[in-house]
Amino acid sequence: MPTFKRWLTAQEYERSYWEKTANRIATRASGQLNWYAWRGTEMEKRLANHLDEDWKSTAKVLEIGSGPIGIVSFLRWGERYTIDPLEDFYLSNPALSHLREATVHYGQGVGEALPFEDASFSLVILDNVIDHVKNAEGVLKEIHRVLYEDGLLYLAVNIHTRWGAVLHTALSRLNIDKGHPYTFTVMSIKKFLLKNRFSILSEEISDYYTAKEKDRNSSSLKDKIKGHTGLSEFIYYAVATKIKEKIGK
Repeated sequence: MPTFKRWLTAQEYERSYWEKTANRIATRASGQLNWYAWRGTEMEKRLANHLDEDWKSTAKVLEIGSGPIGIVSFLRWGERYTIDPLEDFYLSNPALSHLREATVHYGQGVGEALPFEDASFSLVILDNVIDHVKNAEGVLKEIHRVLYEDGLLYLAVNIHTRWGAVLHTALSRLNIDKGHPYTFTVMSIKKFLLKNRFSILSEEISDYYTAKEKDRNSSSLKDKIKGHTGLSEFIYYAVATKIKEKIGK
């Protein structure tokens, strides 16, 4: 598990990223973060086989590590909440906060200590977050606690090949990759979910070779290096439900 100091480094990196993004938005050098809307649309497609309109009408949705706006801001159903350790910063930055959806409940906090009662949510969203946290097992433990018995976890995480994971782990420990204290492969993230009492209902994996070619053809030197060294990231998506506790033997 990363140290608290290592996690703070990741948070400083995250804050710096959003400060730069806010400056680009304020000077009209960047758009209005349409990334969130796209991610929300893609998430709904992956959830389509697991929920219906009646479910949506009564859903309580929590997004952990939402950033300044969150995927939930683009959902048109459910009672929506977010939690993020940088919430105070987002709220104080007009370039970011004015893009928010008024009906979403934005909150300050961390995934390892969610300020909600047991069985509070029907859906928890963890999109591009689990490799950024201080204690990944602690986050999943808390999600397990706050989900309804039949609730769903939507997970998306950047992953690596086995060789890429070896390289990335070294870069992370050396603080060269400051934003990602954790490294996952396809097998390790699946085992991680099962270890923390989640059963995978459906999954999808983006193509590594497509990601590698994109990096190799990028104008960014950093991306080119990733593409030629095996560090290219691809994405693992899963819809999961919590494994219920057995009563007795």
